[in-house]
Amino acid sequence: MSDKKKKVDRFEDQLAQLEDIVDRLEDESVGLEEALGLFESGMELARRCRARLAEVEHRVTQLLETENEDDEAADEDAE
Repeated sequence: MSDKKKKVDRFEDQLAQLEDIVDRLEDESVGLEEALGLFESGMELARRCRARLAEVEHRVTQLLETENEDDEAADEDAE
């Protein structure tokens, strides 16, 4: 995979791109067709960011559940 592809795949880079799109959309000099293209790109970036956040949230939940199970097992072993 190329370095450019890896960079675009980073959540932080996608979020920065989304912020840039929002800034450009707020510029009144942007024409209708360009604004529509920006909006479509922004919606796709937002979808990918939400999906990535959901993946991370799921992973954190799994880790916390595993930690809780380990703590409960250790407590039972101590009794």
